[in-house]
Amino acid sequence: MKRSIINQLNQLSEQLKGYVSALNYRYLNLCVKAEEVSLLPLQVVIEGEAKNLEDVAYAGKRPDDDYSLYVIPKYQDDLQAIAEATTTSHPEFIQKVERQTVEPGDGSTYDVEYLKLSMPEVNDDRYDILKQGADTFYNMCKADMEKAKLEADIQLVALGSDETPENMNLLKEAVNETNDMWVKKREELHENKLKEIEDAHNQWLTNQQASGQKQQEADAAHNQNVGTSMRLMPEEE
Repeated sequence: MKRSIINQLNQLSEQLKGYVSALNYRYLNLCVKAEEVSLLPLQVVIEGEAKNLEDVAYAGKRPDDDYSLYVIPKYQDDLQAIAEATTTSHPEFIQKVERQTVEPGDGSTYDVEYLKLSMPEVNDDRYDILKQGADTFYNMCKADMEKAKLEADIQLVALGSDETPENMNLLKEAVNETNDMWVKKREELHENKLKEIEDAHNQWLTNQQASGQKQQEADAAHNQNVGTSMRLMPEEE
């Protein structure tokens, strides 16, 4: 089989891989749980110069918290600029400045301020937005992949005009295997993202129901207390 055919097949594989990787990146930025990758787009303006977040801060998650990111500036003066950059890239993140006392080991202590970024709950409005976003990114990826395969098929037919039928059958199988592998990965990403959104929304509904039940119990207890504490006015003699 000609080298040009093998190169075309490899090019198709790289294209499909790139489109699926882009879908995965977009899904990581469509946050339900906290994703460290979501901080990569941040451009923090320090003294008029745009810098990547890793150049000006340390960021990560805590093992016991799947829904928050913690950003510690390398210089405390940059905290406000980091907060502004976060608002630009991810306005949905709930920001809170927290403080922690640090002991460097020389007997002294000092306070460090850092930014806690919490993921908002998936209420009804956010549920619709997240699902729409997930489907939009999926459809973009699917369209790009189908276009890439169609163009590759046309190129391979032209390149294989003088190949034997046996080689063309092998080539067709190779193309289908490559395409099926990345289609399967695309479908898994989409299904997993939808499930993540659905699970988070169901958790919000459960919390709402529990909160409503507690409120009803509190109201009932209050009404009972009011009823038992009422006193009738004594009749006039």
